[in-house]
Amino acid sequence: MKKFLQNSLTVAMMAVSAMCAVSCDDDDDNNSSSIDEGQQAVLSNYVNEVVIPTYKSLADAAIKLAEDCEDLSTQDKVDQACEDWKAARQYWELSEAFLFGAAGDYNIDPHIDSWPLDLSQLAEVLKNGNIEEMIEAGTAGYGLLGFHAVEYVIFKDGGTGDYSNRYRDVTTITDAEKTFAEAVAEDMRDQCVRLEAAWAGLENVTDEKQEILADAELEPSLNYGELMINAGLEGNSKYKTQAAAFEEILVGASDIANEVGNTKISDPMNSGNWADVESPHSWNSVTDFVDNMKSVRNAYYGTLDGTESKVSVASVIAGLNADKDAAIKEAIADAITALEAMPKPFRNYIDKHDADATAKIEAAVAACNVVVEALDAAQSELN
Repeated sequence: MKKFLQNSLTVAMMAVSAMCAVSCDDDDDNNSSSIDEGQQAVLSNYVNEVVIPTYKSLADAAIKLAEDCEDLSTQDKVDQACEDWKAARQYWELSEAFLFGAAGDYNIDPHIDSWPLDLSQLAEVLKNGNIEEMIEAGTAGYGLLGFHAVEYVIFKDGGTGDYSNRYRDVTTITDAEKTFAEAVAEDMRDQCVRLEAAWAGLENVTDEKQEILADAELEPSLNYGELMINAGLEGNSKYKTQAAAFEEILVGASDIANEVGNTKISDPMNSGNWADVESPHSWNSVTDFVDNMKSVRNAYYGTLDGTESKVSVASVIAGLNADKDAAIKEAIADAITALEAMPKPFRNYIDKHDADATAKIEAAVAACNVVVEALDAAQSELN
C-alpha cells in the first residue's frame, strides 16, 4: 500500500470533508490513522456522485414503469410504458460497471436482466395466469422476469416496423399479457428500489421507497456505500483495504466492457440467432451497449456527464501511472465511438449479410477488448 498512499492527490485530501456524505466518526482516533483521506474522498465521490444517483434514477424510473403497467388499456398508455421502459433501461445499463455489491450479493442482476426469455415457460404462465403466485413463492425463473419480460409484452414485434416506432399495437396485447407485465414490472421495481437503498442506506430513501421494501420484505441488510467509503477501517466486512475497493471498481468496469464485446455482441454474431440479442424486441441493443461503456466512463471519471472529477479513480491511476491513465481514457472514448457506429437494429445484422455492417460490429468488439486490456493493466498499480 505504500506506493498507493504516496500518490494520493492533495486536492482529494482537502475535499474529503465536503465529499464524504457517509463519513467516519471524527472522534474515532483510529479512523484518521488507518485510512488515507485523499483516497476516501475518491471513494466517497464514486459512491455519492456516481453509484447512488444512478440507482436513484433507476428506482424512480422503475416506479414509473410499474405504474404504467398497471393500466395498458390504450395505445397512448402502451406508448408511454415503452418510453418509460427505455428510460429505466438506460439507468440500468449505466449501472452495469458496478454490478458488485448489492447487485451481485442479492442476485438482482440476473433477477431483472436475464435473457433470452424462456418463451416455452412464458406460454405456460400466460395460460395459467399464475405469475403473481410464482413471484411471491420465489419459483419464477429469471427467464420470466425483469426488463426483457416487460419488453416482450409492450414491444414484442408490433409497431410499424419503422426503427423509430417499435411500440406494440394495444389491440394485440392479451389480458393475460397485461396481468403478466403488471406483476413483473412491480417485482422489477422492488429490486431497483432495493439497489438504491442498499447503497444509500435505507433511512436515506423516500418513505414511499421504504414502504415498497417493507411490503416486499426486501430491506437491505448492509449499507454498501458506507462500506466502500470506509474501506480500510478495522472491522470493514467488505473492504479490508482501500486498494481492495479501487480494485473492485476497476474489475467491475473491466467485466462489463468484456461482457459487451464478448457476450452481448459476439454471442449472437456467432450463433446467428436473434433470440441471443439483448433487448431484441425494443431494438434497444446498440443503445444498451453504448450506455454500458458510458457506465465504465462514469465509474472511472467520477461523474455522470463525461467530465472528469478531481477526486476520481482516474486521478488515482494518473498519480500512479500517467500512461496507463491516458490509455484507459483513450480506449473508453474510442469504444463509445465504435459502439455508436454499429448498425441498428443490431438484430437485423447478426447474419453478416452486410460486409460494411459486420466490419463495424467487429471494430466495436475490438474496441471493447482494448478497454478491458487497459483497465486490467491499471490494476497492477494498486499493489
